[in-house]
Amino acid sequence: MTTDSPLLESRSLTLRHGTRQVLTAFSCAIHRGELLGISGPNGCGKTTLLKALVGIHRPVGGSIVRHRLARKPGYVPQHAPIDRNFPLTASEFLAINCHSRIPWIGGIPRKLRHGICGKLDCLGISHLAARPLGTLSGGELQRVRIAASLLDDPVLLLLDEPSNHLDPAAAASLKQLMIHLHQEHLLTLIVVSHDESFLDGLSTRRLTLDAPLLAVA
Repeated sequence: MTTDSPLLESRSLTLRHGTRQVLTAFSCAIHRGELLGISGPNGCGKTTLLKALVGIHRPVGGSIVRHRLARKPGYVPQHAPIDRNFPLTASEFLAINCHSRIPWIGGIPRKLRHGICGKLDCLGISHLAARPLGTLSGGELQRVRIAASLLDDPVLLLLDEPSNHLDPAAAASLKQLMIHLHQEHLLTLIVVSHDESFLDGLSTRRLTLDAPLLAVA
């Protein structure tokens, strides 16, 4: 892959959210090594765009071109599909999110433990391995979710509103973690956030979606 070859590229993308058109003829290229911040008011299409880039939302028009390295990106959605009352530990949560297809019950298989421990250690949360999800703080739970998204060692990670519902200290700690993943682990990141201050000092490039980009069907 050359330095000029995009990792991910949208070409004249048109997206709908339900019956409402939220983006029209949208084009953008993301290159390896970027930390792209996407902001804008509610309803402008940020989450819909991110889902389209991940591959779980079908565009109405246009196309998305993915380099082979970006075909299996890591993704942390805005809303966690987690029942915090379910007796699941952080390590077990990573195990059920692992794509190895190794069946397990009554203890995490040895083949999965090394990767799980490595990801927990990478995110500085090894001490949470045996903690039930329901006992974790918002910031701790977000780190566990990010660890799960990195199990397959993607080169591209997409996060939707990662600082939502975090207090200022937890949000600042999360920002430093993302900078660490970008700089030390060479991850390319796309971060959606309505919080402009969260993206300040984080992103290497900013993209703002606003009212002129909206189109009502």
